[in-house]
Amino acid sequence: MDDRSRGWWWLGRAAALVLLCAGLHAAASEAPMLVARLEPALPRDAAARIVAGAEDGHFVAESYAALTPSRHGGVWYRVRLASDWTDSRPPVLKIADPQGLAVTAYLPPAYAGVERSVYRADGGAEFTRHAISIVLPDDLRADQPLYLWIEPASSVPRRLAITDMAQARARDIVDARLDILFPAIQLATLLVMLSFFIVLRERMYAYFVGQMLFIVLFEFYEFGIGFEYLPFAWLAPLGIRATWLMSLLAAILSIDFTRQFLDLPHGAPRLDRVLAHASWPLVALALLVIAPWIDSIGWIEDVLAFAFLLLAPLLLVAGLVAWQQGGRRGGYYLCAWVPGLLFVIVRALQLALHWPQPVWLEFALPAAFAFAGIVLAFGLADHIVSIRHERDLAHRLAEHDMLTGVLNRRAILARLRAAFLAAREKDRPLAVLFLDLDHFKRVNDSYGHRAGDQCLRAVIAPIATELRQGDALGRYGGEEFLVVLPGATVANAEGVAERIRHRVEEMPMLISGMRVGLTLSIGVATLDPDVMTPDDLIERADAALYLSKSGGRNLVSTHRGPLAPAGEAMREAWPHE
Repeated sequence: MDDRSRGWWWLGRAAALVLLCAGLHAAASEAPMLVARLEPALPRDAAARIVAGAEDGHFVAESYAALTPSRHGGVWYRVRLASDWTDSRPPVLKIADPQGLAVTAYLPPAYAGVERSVYRADGGAEFTRHAISIVLPDDLRADQPLYLWIEPASSVPRRLAITDMAQARARDIVDARLDILFPAIQLATLLVMLSFFIVLRERMYAYFVGQMLFIVLFEFYEFGIGFEYLPFAWLAPLGIRATWLMSLLAAILSIDFTRQFLDLPHGAPRLDRVLAHASWPLVALALLVIAPWIDSIGWIEDVLAFAFLLLAPLLLVAGLVAWQQGGRRGGYYLCAWVPGLLFVIVRALQLALHWPQPVWLEFALPAAFAFAGIVLAFGLADHIVSIRHERDLAHRLAEHDMLTGVLNRRAILARLRAAFLAAREKDRPLAVLFLDLDHFKRVNDSYGHRAGDQCLRAVIAPIATELRQGDALGRYGGEEFLVVLPGATVANAEGVAERIRHRVEEMPMLISGMRVGLTLSIGVATLDPDVMTPDDLIERADAALYLSKSGGRNLVSTHRGPLAPAGEAMREAWPHE
């Protein structure tokens, strides 16, 4: 599967996840109701007149079941069932998207005020704080209205629904499970990436952990969980400001993560500078959100929505630029954030244009964040694999000969030293083959150095074919090669050397359309009690190689007995051609 196909695969899974969320959050069977708004608005202290029905003629019917608060003052609503409640289970009124909302409900028959808010500890213990839930009288009639006083808040319509107690609790259980499910997924990826950061100490992983942490906290406060349990409830006095603060901190760290993950300082420096500067207005806005001297905060929500409407497309552009430059991380980033950032744009538009929150968006956004966390975790893991690959490549380049691909001189000598020590320690045999390509100088002079390089590369395959796992082959210098055979006796080594010599001799070699016969001269040496160092073993193999050269080439010779000084002098006089 190529990167493009993998991207569509991930996006398909994201779409399936959103559809699943919509299915899990399908609307329950709701009782028909009539919703009306008091016009013109009256203050809260007019509650006695309103619940007595004195102002019923001034309530204007709404086109759909929703409450629309006002930033400029409180609002009165009247809610009535379209028909008498006949179910044995009491009805429950639910107000969706309760952030920033404080409601006082006046219920029949006594019409005593009941205050509800997700920020209050007494906000309805039988239900979670995902929505504002108010249990109504079980004998509620259509001619018994209930009145709702809505404190000043954001002018975003909030959906109303009346269901029986069983459906309300079932819906609440589903909400509670989803409230925990998506943050739990993000916390799992967060902990994995935290362990990566502890080991690798790369800032990119720290930014990811911080980004996901504040997204999780944002979801906790958005779902009401954060206002219910310590230590999160310490921010309950901030109300909706706590939710805004978490979203801003998540956005700031998302910018830093994006710059690091996509390597924008090197790949797109201008875009990187734009994103770097974009962080500072968000920092200033975060400080304003928690400023105690700012009482009217409605405008902050508009600024917040506008900021996210600008930031989300900018982050998508960053991912697209990195992807167009051929970066795998850009592909991971787009797969991760296209669903989430599109939902962020939809949510920001909904807030800016004062639309009611769609049912499907309620959990689509946290689902998309959880999906993004998983995909980005894969991207960060892929980064680790890339680092390991680069390390292995650097290690290979440091140990291997660039021309032939076999071990270089330093590496083959290191293998020989290790094999020598192991053989001495375990009292096991060890053999070394010294190979030299015959008449190599003549090939270079006749056909050029490129042809000589071709010959050096050509002999590697027949040599490697005869080696076992654990044997080592390296280029010693020029046309000379060294083979280390741990555990090989004299007979084993001679057999291997003879088979190598025969394979090279029979190998077809064409240079400039002409057949060139290649042969090897090979010297064999084995570990004897009088061999004191690995260099002694090489000298013995080199002396045996001299015997093959002086004997007519294309031969295998084995060193037997101590190295003779006369033989050593003759070897140094040999021209090695």
